[in-house]
This record gives sequence, C-alpha cells and structure tokens, in this order.
Amino acid sequence: MIGGSLIKAVKAHFPEARLTAWARRDEVILLLRDTEALGNRATGDISKAVEGADLIVLAMPTGAMADVIEQLDDFSVGSDVLVTDVGSVKGPVESKVGALVRRKGANFIGSHPMAGSEKTGLEFADGELFQDAPVILTPSIGNEAEGASVNRLREFWEGVGARVSQMSVGEHDRLVASISHLPHLLAAALVRVVLGQTPEAGTFSGGGFRDTTRVSAGPEEMWTGILSDNSEAVSSQLGAFIEELESWKHALDTLDSNQLRAFLSQARKLRELL
Repeated sequence: MIGGSLIKAVKAHFPEARLTAWARRDEVILLLRDTEALGNRATGDISKAVEGADLIVLAMPTGAMADVIEQLDDFSVGSDVLVTDVGSVKGPVESKVGALVRRKGANFIGSHPMAGSEKTGLEFADGELFQDAPVILTPSIGNEAEGASVNRLREFWEGVGARVSQMSVGEHDRLVASISHLPHLLAAALVRVVLGQTPEAGTFSGGGFRDTTRVSAGPEEMWTGILSDNSEAVSSQLGAFIEELESWKHALDTLDSNQLRAFLSQARKLRELL
C-alpha cells in the first residue's frame, strides 16, 4: 500500500520521472503492470528494476531488505545513487541494510513516512497519502558526505507533499515506540480483553471502541516484525504504561473521584494540544 501510494504520488508530482517497480510474486507484478503510473515497467528482475536509477525506495518488510540488496551488483565507484526505505523501525535497517548499501558503493538514508492505514495491498494505494504527512529522515551520525543526499531526499519527500524532519536512528525508534508501536500493541490487547472474553460485545460497540481498536486490524506478520525489531523501546514504553494503569486502578479501587477527575482533566488538556 505504501509503495503503490508512492508510485501514484511520484507520477502526480514528478510527471517526467521514470518509474520502475520490482516485486517478488508474479501476481503482484501483473497488478503493478496495470498501474497507470507505471505503464508496463514492473519486473521480477531486481537488477533490471534498479538499472539507471537515481533513487531506490525499499517498500517491503524490514526483514527482507538486506536480502534484496544482496541480490544487487556493486554500484560504480563515485555513484550518486541514493537508497532509502519506508520501514517503521530504523535500528536494524541502518545497521544491516545501510551498511550493506554503502559497501556496494551507493548512499543510504532511512525514511519513515508516518502515513498509512491498517489496510494492505495495491488496491488501497492513495496518491494523496503523503500530503501534509510527517516523514522522518535518519541520516547516519558523523557522515558529512551525506549532506547532499539528505537534501535530495528531503526535496523528494517534500515534492510529494510531506512535512520532513530528521533525527538520529535511536531518537526515531524511541519516538515511534510511543506514538505508533505502543498504540498498536494496546489496541490489540484491548481487542483480546474485550472481544476475547465477550465476542458479542462488538455488536453493541460504538465509534469509541471501533476507533480505539482500528489499527489492530493491521497484518500480524508485519507487526510481529515491527514489535520484535523495536522490542527494547516498546517494552520500555509498555512498562511506563503499566505503571500508569496501576495508578488508575488504585484510584478506582479506592473510589478516589478527585484523582480520577485529575487524571481525566490532564488527559483531556494534553489531547487538546494535538
């Protein structure tokens, strides 16, 4: 869905760009060839897909990225080919994929578009997905030669409508643990507690329960990888959340309405800042 959305967005905002897509499965290649923005330029040959490319975007599970890069020949010395990704966790990508790309002679800078939905597949691709969406770049620390590549990548994402910022890999993974990965875990846990105990409760649920748990409908294979890749940061945030829940439980057990009111008031005021 992210890759398909990016194809549409690039075609809309950079109409002169030449796009080629690669996919592993034949059925996906056939779907890609039907994509108007691509014409017939979709292939299962990774070397053909990247031939002559200025920018290579890895839009796939993070665990598959290194294997894909391994299939590529070394880039020419002095190459200005730039490789990026759209993965949700940056630590393993930087250490494995980034290092491998650089050994092959190209530049690598991680990207994380904070956009998407619980839906997957090309049929849900949206060319407006990145409009005003935050995109975080994670250039490696101390690599002065990356400056020009950072500017190129920033211009690319801004060109498809995104709001771009940059931070270190560690800062990124701690941030997304709290605003993306922990919320997904909590939504999944809430569904297990409520619907696992009382399946028919969903019949009576309103927008609150459905909105709160929407993201839990995301693909478990992808989210297993995300939570595993960022386990340390997510576990730390989960520990803080458990402590918070204990405070709420104590207020309920002691019927401390003043504390409940204070908690709810603080939460409302913080939410209004969004």
